[in-house]
Amino acid sequence: MLAMLKNYFAFFLVLPFLGGAGLYLTLRMRGLQFLKIPMAFRLLTRKSKGQESLSSFGAVAAVLGGNLGTGNISGIAMALSMGGPGSLFWMWVMALLGAIIKYSGTFLGVRYRELSSRGGYVGGPMYYLEKALKMPLLAKVFCIFTMISAITVGNFVQINSVALPLTEFGIHPFILGAFMALIVGYVIFGGLSRFAKASMIIVPLKAVGYIATSVFILISFHDAILPALKLIITSAFDFKSMFTGVATYSLLTAVRDGFARGLFATDTGVGLAPILHAPVTYTTPGVDIAIAQGVISMLSPIVVMIVCSLTGVVLIVTGAWQTPGLQSTNMCVEAYRIGFDSYLAGHIVTVTLFFFAMTTITTWSYCADRAVEYLFGEKAIKVFQWIFVFLIPIGAMAHVNLVWAVADISVNLMMVINMIGILGLSKLVIHETNAFFFKTKARKGLMPHLNDREEVSKSSL
Repeated sequence: MLAMLKNYFAFFLVLPFLGGAGLYLTLRMRGLQFLKIPMAFRLLTRKSKGQESLSSFGAVAAVLGGNLGTGNISGIAMALSMGGPGSLFWMWVMALLGAIIKYSGTFLGVRYRELSSRGGYVGGPMYYLEKALKMPLLAKVFCIFTMISAITVGNFVQINSVALPLTEFGIHPFILGAFMALIVGYVIFGGLSRFAKASMIIVPLKAVGYIATSVFILISFHDAILPALKLIITSAFDFKSMFTGVATYSLLTAVRDGFARGLFATDTGVGLAPILHAPVTYTTPGVDIAIAQGVISMLSPIVVMIVCSLTGVVLIVTGAWQTPGLQSTNMCVEAYRIGFDSYLAGHIVTVTLFFFAMTTITTWSYCADRAVEYLFGEKAIKVFQWIFVFLIPIGAMAHVNLVWAVADISVNLMMVINMIGILGLSKLVIHETNAFFFKTKARKGLMPHLNDREEVSKSSL
């Protein structure tokens, strides 16, 4: 039943909704995600002030902490086993379209943010749904699904994927979950400052380490790289036989799973980036901070696409994706075992997954905290944090297929609600963006006055 519901969401909501919205925003903002990546890197070095604020680098690290989770490893293995190599191509498409969606959401999240009682900014889809679209009920529903997704996607899925390979060493999933709960509790109970520091240290290290080891394997299997890329493209566009029933179903499955993994890996349209970029502060004259943070937010889908692609190509060149009886994380462990010709080396994935899972869990916890704060006030945050940490060992023992099905459904529901906000306010985003970058005349009434419109120097861009 859950699998059927998940497929329904993927075919009838994820594909047309996100794909169409991404294409529409890309065309209306003239391919911004392709043109402004160099600007994003230049803006990334800006500093923030205040204890309850993040730097731009801290915000990107936090977003990547949530994005670079088990979905980039075990999720890609699942996409290959279910949708075939062609799903990787459609994942690339989703990531590129997702970059402009992430820009739009982050722009709105910063534009409609508010000062909290702690002295820092808070923002996200719930704020622009309520303040700009006058939909307070939908804002509350979004927060509820954020809390549910944090427990399923950001908690159960992460620890469950780490627990799978460690059972081979005789480590009980509950013990692993309890150990992870201690580390996560230390980070999230330390507030925004400790969360930011953990993200800025661990995320770059885990990303560079995983990329380096993956590149080493690809160098060893360099003869198989071009055939693997050819297989990805031909599987994505199997025009010769696509008019047969089986082939058409296979093609649709590749599109569905590629888009679903792209969504899951980059949180495209889900609404995490608007929450995580809202605390960023700096003051330099010239451009609205909402535009600056929107541009910076486009970096994370690019990084995620690189990591996911490396995982997928490694699985193909080593042949691990066709090994019978392997699922999820264990398939990736087998790929690294083959790549390094060592049984123990295969568990590089296990170590990497542990850190991927840890930062993803803490990122989702932070985003859920903002949802709890919006619904129930600041005092309720600690209660939710204790519940969240307590559930980590339980997630380690959950059934893998059930966990992934519930996670996909909850994320899709978050995405639908957030996309209502983004599309409902798309005129504002499009006209302010085009007015700044392409010197078009912004329409009156689309640029509301806000007292927190910090700016950065145009000349420095």
